[in-house]
Amino acid sequence: MPSRRQFLASASSALGVGSLAGCLSELRFAETGHLQLKAVSLAWDHDGQRFRSEPLDVRFDGRDRLVSGEYDPAFVGDSVRVPDDVVVSDEAHDRLARRFDVTYLLGICGSDFAASDESYGCRNTATSRADFNRVQSNDRAEVRLADRRFDVIDVYEDAYEIAEADLRTFDFAERHADDGIRPEEW
Repeated sequence: MPSRRQFLASASSALGVGSLAGCLSELRFAETGHLQLKAVSLAWDHDGQRFRSEPLDVRFDGRDRLVSGEYDPAFVGDSVRVPDDVVVSDEAHDRLARRFDVTYLLGICGSDFAASDESYGCRNTATSRADFNRVQSNDRAEVRLADRRFDVIDVYEDAYEIAEADLRTFDFAERHADDGIRPEEW
């Protein structure tokens, strides 16, 4: 199956729509910026309380070109392959969804996200797993906010160079042992 980018490239000569995707932000239908956050947020109930935490939290500092963050491989599997390849597989998602309410988060920054009195801003919000998997740390993305969620319209791959990466692993179950998470459940 061809990617969206391949489809638009082939359709542009026949239909003249190749420039449409890039123009969506000009029309304020979509906003464009660089990815600054990818996180998987889990919510669960224990002893009458609601808990929420992230077994995967990866951030990109566009100014310093640094990817940093932490993740628990026992929870997100092999989702983090390299700093610019963070993808949650069907298997990892299914395993998490059996026990938790799973939310995929993207954070996008740029001038399109600025408040009226600022020149630069960011927005972090939920997205689908498919859109979460499409955008990587060194990409620019064109997104539309719909129903308080990002829909990814287009991805400009490898728009930024990653100079350094500092991704660490941690034990999510140990961190949340008092919150009803047990290592033997995994």
